[in-house]
Amino acid sequence: MKRITRARAIRAKCLDCCCGQIVDVRECTIKNCALWMYRMGYEVDSNGNQITKKEIKEA
Repeated sequence: MKRITRARAIRAKCLDCCCGQIVDVRECTIKNCALWMYRMGYEVDSNGNQITKKEIKEA
């Protein structure tokens, strides 16, 4: 059995929540969801912009 990564598990949950609609995951407006920041497979800020590793270290 193949292991699933954390990012893929989060993505799968988001797809499940959005009934499999990829566009709906990208346009998700439920910002109080614990997984919202990670729904794209990488961390995003409150505006939906990707956070780089450098920005994470500075925070």
